[in-house]
Amino acid sequence: MKSSIVALITAVTLGLASNAALAARCKHKADREATFPAADVQTVEIFALAGELRVRGDVDATEIVAKGDACVSREGMLEGTGITMRELPDRLQVLVELPDTREESDSEWEGELAIMDLSIALPDSVAVIVHDSSGGIQLDNLASLELSDSSGDIEIEQVAGPVLIPRDSSGDIDMRGVGAVTIQVDSSGEIFIDGADSVTIANDTSGDIMLRRISGNVLIGNDSSGTISVRDVGGSFIVENDTSGGINYREVAGNVSLPENRQGG
Repeated sequence: MKSSIVALITAVTLGLASNAALAARCKHKADREATFPAADVQTVEIFALAGELRVRGDVDATEIVAKGDACVSREGMLEGTGITMRELPDRLQVLVELPDTREESDSEWEGELAIMDLSIALPDSVAVIVHDSSGGIQLDNLASLELSDSSGDIEIEQVAGPVLIPRDSSGDIDMRGVGAVTIQVDSSGEIFIDGADSVTIANDTSGDIMLRRISGNVLIGNDSSGTISVRDVGGSFIVENDTSGGINYREVAGNVSLPENRQGG
């Protein structure tokens, strides 16, 4: 218990120090906004960069509205910040624009700070595709979701259709009240899902997996480390390969299949 408290205090202290350092560098700010009529839009594809991302569906929404809070370390960088909406035949793209700070195209702003917290409101009937580089993500009241993320915690609530995560590099994943879930690759961080039609996790490198109230099947292909805990499953529970960590399960209506080297619950 003592070590857990120390770890928590250390994490909070480091987080406060990181936020303070970021605030010290984030000297210049500007608001950015873009809108588009939602009448004929069936899919919205979002390209977010560094910063927090919030996407929320609304049954009464008639427009797709993107609002950004840009923050940079040098005033001249604000000219390179913005939000662009681009209409394609099958989707509307929302693109965040920030100055290049990694010398990929122009070394003028190398090593400087440029982030944008992005908030998007749209109809809850629209399918959403997200490409995100870093920062926390909150998504709720969507028709369906596809999400690729490099780092930062992910919170997902109330997605009527399927949720696909091709790759998540780091950070915790928290889902509640979603459709069929497919996570192809999760490198690190905990996975918590409460309420889903089914769950398939193809590859999970590290971090605990906790699943609750899954109406269909649960399939975990490969889990390298961390505890797997499953409860209240309407279908079958299958773990094909698990290198380390316990496996616990309760209230599974269908078949249970576990690797021979793992203990059942």
